[in-house]
Amino acid sequence: MWMRWMAACGWIEDVEAFMAIGERHQSEYHAGTLDIHEHTGHLLSPLIGRHRDEVRREVDDFVEEMVMPRLLEGGIARLAEHGEAGHRTLIISASMHHLVGPIASRLTADGALATHPAFDDQGRFTGETTGIVTFREGKLAALDAWLEDASQLKRAPQALWGYSDSHNDLPLLERVDHPHATQPDAPLRQFAEARGWPVVDWRQSHLSIESD
Repeated sequence: MWMRWMAACGWIEDVEAFMAIGERHQSEYHAGTLDIHEHTGHLLSPLIGRHRDEVRREVDDFVEEMVMPRLLEGGIARLAEHGEAGHRTLIISASMHHLVGPIASRLTADGALATHPAFDDQGRFTGETTGIVTFREGKLAALDAWLEDASQLKRAPQALWGYSDSHNDLPLLERVDHPHATQPDAPLRQFAEARGWPVVDWRQSHLSIESD
């Protein structure tokens, strides 16, 4: 959706070619063969030279119009339930932080772990990334870094819950105490059923954290 939004902004010269690459990346993601560095470079290429404030304005509109109406009620309810239980909540995504951060804020999550774009001294996108690339094992590395910071502040959680729909997140799900497969792809469903993990369809319902 964000690629089409950037196209509508006039930020992409050859829309057809750009979208074709995006579709290939999507197929590779589902197949588990995605080169995440190629993908992030592709997504950031239309933003090179654009100021973060210009992009932020478009992201705010994009999130409000395109993302929030599509979020599943079961997932929103589970996030709220964790918050009401006093749990700190994180949105951990392979997407870019300038997209994930505003979504996490609207969901009143406590934070977002995502891949950060790099900026020049004037606050313009360079097309590069900085820090941990939060894909597959990178999500686990980002979580472990967050947990280390929390431990130093004596705020380390006693237990971890995790939710995903993709087999690409198996490293993260195997790390947490309470893994859940939500609308899982076929490989994740097979793995979750073999491990006895809860398999949830948030389009229909959600399990209470008390059931964990």
